[in-house]
Amino acid sequence: MNVTFPTLMGLFHTTLNNVQWITTAYLLAVTLTIVLAAYLQRSFHYRTILTVSVLASFFGGVICAAALNLPMILLGRVIQGAGTGMALPLLFTIITTQVPRQQQGTYVGTAGMIIALAPSLGPTYGGTVLDLLDWRYNFIFTLPLIAIFGWVAIKNAIKNKPERHRFQLAEYLAIVVSLVALTLAVNQLDAGLGDPLVSGGLLLFLAALVAFVVLTRRAGGHHLLNLRILTNHAFTYSLLIYVFLQLVQISLTFVIPNLAQLTFNQSALVAGFLLLAGSLLSSFLGPVMGRLLDDRGPRFPLIAGSLYIMASLILFTVFIAHLTILTIIAFHVLYILGFSMMYNNTMTLGLQQLNGPQICDGNALFNMLQQYAGSIGTAARAVIIAIGGGGRDSKRRHRSSKREPVGLHRPLLLHGRHRPFGLRPLSKLKTPTVRALSC
Repeated sequence: MNVTFPTLMGLFHTTLNNVQWITTAYLLAVTLTIVLAAYLQRSFHYRTILTVSVLASFFGGVICAAALNLPMILLGRVIQGAGTGMALPLLFTIITTQVPRQQQGTYVGTAGMIIALAPSLGPTYGGTVLDLLDWRYNFIFTLPLIAIFGWVAIKNAIKNKPERHRFQLAEYLAIVVSLVALTLAVNQLDAGLGDPLVSGGLLLFLAALVAFVVLTRRAGGHHLLNLRILTNHAFTYSLLIYVFLQLVQISLTFVIPNLAQLTFNQSALVAGFLLLAGSLLSSFLGPVMGRLLDDRGPRFPLIAGSLYIMASLILFTVFIAHLTILTIIAFHVLYILGFSMMYNNTMTLGLQQLNGPQICDGNALFNMLQQYAGSIGTAARAVIIAIGGGGRDSKRRHRSSKREPVGLHRPLLLHGRHRPFGLRPLSKLKTPTVRALSC
C-alpha cells in the first residue's frame, strides 16, 4: 500500500502522517494477534485457526475495496491484520515441528521468501494497478486468491490435539497497552518529547511492559509467552538481528516508492518497479540461502550477508545527494542480496536453539517482533519525513517557505544538467503531494 500513499493523501485530503496508518495499523494488528499465537495453537485445532484467518483476511479486503474514507480502510486493514496474525506463526510452527532439522533451513527459507517478498513486490503490484486502474483494485484482485489458497490450506490442515488452558487476559492487556502506547508516541514525535502524547505514551509503554514481564514470570499456569527463552543467548542474538533487518527492510520499502513519486516526480508504476529487481532476487535466493545454511552451517551466509548489507547502506549514505533511479535499484539489489543470506537463516538458527513447547513461544516472538518492527518503522519514517518537511506548525511552514525545501527530498535533489528518466529538482515540481511535504 505504500505506493498508493500520495494518491490517498490527495483523495482524502490528509497528510502522509495520517495515511501511513494504513500500514502501521495493519502491522500493529498482526503483532497483537501474534501475541496470542502460542495460546491459540495450544488451545484450538489448526483448521479452526486457519478458517478464522481466511475469513478475516477476505472480509477485511472487502471492506477496504468498498471504503469511502480513510477510517474504513483502516478498519479493513486491522481485520486483515488479525487474520494474518493467526496464520503466519502457524506456518513456522508446522515447519519447525514437522520438518527434519537438517531440512528446516530450506523450508523456512521458502516460507520466509514469501513473507519477505510481500513488502518488496507489493509496491510493484500496487503501482501497476494504481497506474492502470484504481487503488481499490489492489484489494479486489487479491480476494479470489485469498479464497482459493485459503480453501486449500484449510482442507489440508494438519490435525493436532488442542488442550484448552485459561486465557491470561491481564497479560494480553498489558502487552496491548505497551505496544499501542509506543506506536502512538512514535507517531507524535514530530511534536517533540515535551508533547503530552509523546512523554505520556513512552511512560505508559514502559509501565505496561514492566507489568507484562512481571505477570509472565509468575509461577504456575500457562502464560501467553514464555519469556524465559530469552535467557538463551543464541536465540536472543538471532532475534535481535532478525528485528534489525526487518526495520531496515520496511524503511527502504517505505522511503523508496514515496521518494520516486514526491521527489523524482515519477508515476506510481515506476515507483513500484523500483523494488522489482530486488523482489525477484529475493524470491530466488530465499530457498537457496536456506539450503546453504543446511549444507554449510551459519558462518558463511551470516558474515557475507552482513557485509553486503553494510556496503549497500554505506553506498546509500555516501551517494545520497546524487541518487538516481538506476543507483537506487543497484543499491537496493545489493541490500537484498545480503538480506536474503541473513533474514530467514537467523530465524531458523534461533528456533533451532529451542525444544518442545518453547518452539511455539519462540515462533511467536519472532513473528510478533517482525511485524511490530514494521509497524514502528513505518511510523518512525513518516515522522522523520514530517519533521524534515516542516511538521504541522504553521509558523514553521511560513519560515520554511522562505528557504530551500527540506525533508525527504532535500538530500536527494539532483544537480547538473543530466537527469536520467527526466528527473527534475523538487523546486520545479508542483504536485499537491510535493507541496504538502515541502511546506
